[in-house]
Amino acid sequence: MRRNWRRITAVPGVVWRIALVAGAVGCCLALPPRIGLHPALASALAVVVAGAAAALWPRGARWPRRPSLAPPRRGAGRWVRWSGVALLWAAIAWCVVSQVAPLTEPRSLVWSLRGLPLVLVAGVWVWPQLSQRWQRRALAAMVLPTGIALALVAWSSPPHPLDFQPYYVAVDGHGTLYVSDAGSPVIRVFAPDGTLRAKLRPGVASNQGIPGPGFMPPGPYNDPDGLGVPRATPGTGTVSATLRPYPFGADDFWFCGLAVGTHDRLYVPDWMRGRMLRFAPDGRLEARWPLPNGYHPSLGCVATAGNDVLLSDEHGTIVRLDATGRELARWTLPERSTGGISVAPDGTTLFALALTRVYRLNLASGATSSWVLPALSGPLGNPYQAILAASGNRLFITDLGQHRVDVYRTDGQSEGVWGGPGVWPGQFGQVGGLARDAAGLIYVADFDHRVVQRFTGSGEIDALYRSPDDDEFD
Repeated sequence: MRRNWRRITAVPGVVWRIALVAGAVGCCLALPPRIGLHPALASALAVVVAGAAAALWPRGARWPRRPSLAPPRRGAGRWVRWSGVALLWAAIAWCVVSQVAPLTEPRSLVWSLRGLPLVLVAGVWVWPQLSQRWQRRALAAMVLPTGIALALVAWSSPPHPLDFQPYYVAVDGHGTLYVSDAGSPVIRVFAPDGTLRAKLRPGVASNQGIPGPGFMPPGPYNDPDGLGVPRATPGTGTVSATLRPYPFGADDFWFCGLAVGTHDRLYVPDWMRGRMLRFAPDGRLEARWPLPNGYHPSLGCVATAGNDVLLSDEHGTIVRLDATGRELARWTLPERSTGGISVAPDGTTLFALALTRVYRLNLASGATSSWVLPALSGPLGNPYQAILAASGNRLFITDLGQHRVDVYRTDGQSEGVWGGPGVWPGQFGQVGGLARDAAGLIYVADFDHRVVQRFTGSGEIDALYRSPDDDEFD
């Protein structure tokens, strides 16, 4: 009788373990865990197989003729089984928590909402595994997961609203990413691993002159934390309607583009004060020279070709300058430039985006040709905002109306689209600037979703760049 009773009481333990194995397999198949932004189904299944083998390990060091799945009361077998259980729960947690978060929600909020039911279900599962003595003391078994759940909910509320609005982007040869802000006069500087390294305030540097303040710690613009940020004197330039989507702060610096040249030098036109600014890799202002007389920039107004800088005028004029600001050449396109310029990786051809056409300019001969963009659709009068020439004779053009990036050959042949409207990685809210790095990765700014997305050459999402929650004006 006693032996039969032990067999009966062993059944629930077997059922719990089989159910846990089935749940872990189901989570792996339905929600494959992700490393970065890439699914890792094979790794997760390997973890589940190892956990299942340990959780269902038979009693005793050897396999008897009729192995029993009843949990042993003592010995190494008991710890083997519980290690398998822990491994299975870890696999389930890995599947659930590693899923990508919507771009419109703080990640802490999404992870907390996913982790909350996971903690509660794990607590319910542990309850019947306890002995009768511990079940009588099971108050702690429920208080612990409940306390963890409440802590997750409290942690999920971000202390400040998201205010990062990336627009123009540029990347140097070492993977450092420079991102301008559509709502404040700063450039955020991201390390290659995606962490926010510093902020660069070109308006302050332009007013102070060489060498400028260099990189400043991340933090609010009006310096409530004592960062020592000097206040700038507002400029007196005339504001172009195409370059003033939002009101700016007292620094009075409005971006028209960013570009990185040789030796990782960053070029930032200060068109309101009529200056070109060149920054060293450590953020120091190296040079400051006047822009051409009467210069009125287009969107995406600056590009580089070797040591030279090219500027795009909203009237369709392209000016080539050397590293000291001396004019080397000047060309005029048949129509106004509305969406910026980009130089091919070989440095021989410049592409300029107009309202309905893409112009191709040979920088050696000055010869131009063009091809027609698809007909405008939707309420926007100018949906094509930025252009990027990349390797493989490809062009990327942002379509603000369709919330996507159009991919073309340099001769105008379409190669499809990237993204589309949506809130998940790989989709876009409102697309801004484009950039490429030495490895051929493509960076796309999304100022509506407040993130910069990085893509491989084949169009797969590769990384996300976000800024911590700090407000430039509060």
